[in-house]
Amino acid sequence: MFFVNSVRVAPGVRSAVAVACGVLSALSWGAARADEVDPVVVSASRMPQLLRTAPIGATVITAEQIERSGVSDANEAIRKLGGVPARADLTNGRENKIDLRGFGDAASQNVVVLVDGIRLSENENVTARLSAIPLDRIDRIEIVRGSSSVMWGEGASAGAINVILKQPEGARDGAAVTSGRVQAAVASFGGHELGASGEYGMGPWLLDAAVKRVRDGGWRENAEYRQDVGSFGAQLRLKDVRAAFRVQHEDQASRLPGALSFEDARQRPRSTDTPRDYANASEMRYTTQLAWQASPAWALQLDAGKRERTSASRYVSFGSAEVRSNSQQSQLTPTVRYAQDFSGVDVKAVSGVDLQEWRFDKTGSLGLETGTQRNRAFFARGDVALPTATRISAGWRSETVNKVGNFPGTGGSFGLPASVYNRDDHLYASELGLSQTVIPGWEVYGRAATSYRLANIDENRLTPSQGPLRPQRNSDREIGVKWAQGAQSATVRYFTQKTRDEIVYDASVFANANIDPTQRKGVEAEGRWQATQRLSVSAVVQQLTARFREGVNAGKEMVLVAPRSATLRASWRIDDHQTLDAGVQFLAASRYSGDESNGCSMRVPSSTLLDARYAWSDRDWTLAVSGNNLTDRRGFDYGYAYTLDGSNPCGASATVRGVYPYAGRSLKLAVTRRF
Repeated sequence: MFFVNSVRVAPGVRSAVAVACGVLSALSWGAARADEVDPVVVSASRMPQLLRTAPIGATVITAEQIERSGVSDANEAIRKLGGVPARADLTNGRENKIDLRGFGDAASQNVVVLVDGIRLSENENVTARLSAIPLDRIDRIEIVRGSSSVMWGEGASAGAINVILKQPEGARDGAAVTSGRVQAAVASFGGHELGASGEYGMGPWLLDAAVKRVRDGGWRENAEYRQDVGSFGAQLRLKDVRAAFRVQHEDQASRLPGALSFEDARQRPRSTDTPRDYANASEMRYTTQLAWQASPAWALQLDAGKRERTSASRYVSFGSAEVRSNSQQSQLTPTVRYAQDFSGVDVKAVSGVDLQEWRFDKTGSLGLETGTQRNRAFFARGDVALPTATRISAGWRSETVNKVGNFPGTGGSFGLPASVYNRDDHLYASELGLSQTVIPGWEVYGRAATSYRLANIDENRLTPSQGPLRPQRNSDREIGVKWAQGAQSATVRYFTQKTRDEIVYDASVFANANIDPTQRKGVEAEGRWQATQRLSVSAVVQQLTARFREGVNAGKEMVLVAPRSATLRASWRIDDHQTLDAGVQFLAASRYSGDESNGCSMRVPSSTLLDARYAWSDRDWTLAVSGNNLTDRRGFDYGYAYTLDGSNPCGASATVRGVYPYAGRSLKLAVTRRF
């Protein structure tokens, strides 16, 4: 295959592949004891397809896994169940930075987050609000690794995360169907949670609603957190037509404990140097979906979404006034799908257009800043499955983006320059995949793809004199082996990605910049083993190198990228009423933010965190106790070090260093009633 010839595999990577293949063999040896399960389906191509034969690297987290693990929200599920590395949420919320393939500090800007295929990702330096999605409304979470711009547009350089919500059950024999759930929980550090959800179905109408209240006193000083969420959904399902509408509101308020010096992090990790800083946000989200099965082969769908977000923050420790921002984002995506079988040749295709509008304004001590963005895109993707158990897929996207920004700057003591621009970019993405069944249960696949991302309004602010940053462009190659039998499965994949004009924060110029060309390559292995009828084990392992490939830092490691990460989980159904789930997450040491020259001997330390949940349940009630960081390990997973003159950040008298400690051991007791 041409994918193999385009990459050179380093000895360390060969070792990782060998270990991963050993895992495949071990899983295969125990397959005879696995029960048959329903095949896993993904919607990464906007067309449902079997994960087993799709030429992509993907992970699917089910509603059952979410419930049994006791995770608090979708962000935590992706980290603990999907095995995706992540770092602390610097705004003290629950949106840890999810890093699919080693993008470090810019990880959130290199993955597109969606709910039922409608974009959730922001056009600001703000992490997508995954924690606001009602957890018991989630049917599954699809994590697609690697360039995904053909389907999901700019920003999908590392991949896409699509949260698929449950479809409420309809009426049975003409009778209404109702169900509901209420939950109350108390947690360490003065925390508590309250939640309720319900469904009602009558005839073709299906309704659901959910509310959630979260209060957290915080492990550190000035770390209080508050979140209130409410959502309502309605569906109409007829023979060939489905219409769905959903509205969701969230209020969030976070105190900001901020960074600590290295010494303070060791001596008083629960303290704060920013006792009055805060950040609040409020968001409304509306989505509508219309689908019509026009004929057995043709289907039409229209997805529409609108988001309105307001925020207010103040960094009193820096003497700044309160800053307020408002943004509105809308999306309209009509698509047409085709599916037909021609004498054993299964043909599927989808095409459509993405129309997006975004408006932004911010007020504060620096005056009024405004911005707009307009996206117009066409995409098409086809998939052909041959009688030889061969699957070929190809896709293309063309997108035009206009960005306008107006930042007034200031001539005062800060000396911040004005930033005024009106830029048009015409961008393209492509992908080609091939999958082949070798023997029943075993698949091999290869994939090549290109993707892109644009700087958001925060990244374009304070850029050097050349104006807005150039688009980032990525080129991927990936090969993989998949095995599945019954309830057991495993995947091993090797990938490489070359990036030009990568957009990151450059500490030497105190602004975001397009840096010299970079490259990422590595091995990912994941598997699930049904050891006994009651005990299952899953694991995700990643070995990754991310380096500059040209320029003054050629060969140097990228900052805040862990070269190794691993997640191991076990789920034990003790008896018909009791379950025990436990997991451990490992993240290797990485370079400090600002250490692009790799001059620091110190690194952000490795971390190994243990969590577990015990639950007793019957038909109506569940009592559960869960805990995070059960060994009470002290440390941090995010740190920065830089100098005011842009020189080597290690050992200099002008060095500025800071870390964000992660929380110590915490426990939660929850009671759930279903009806």
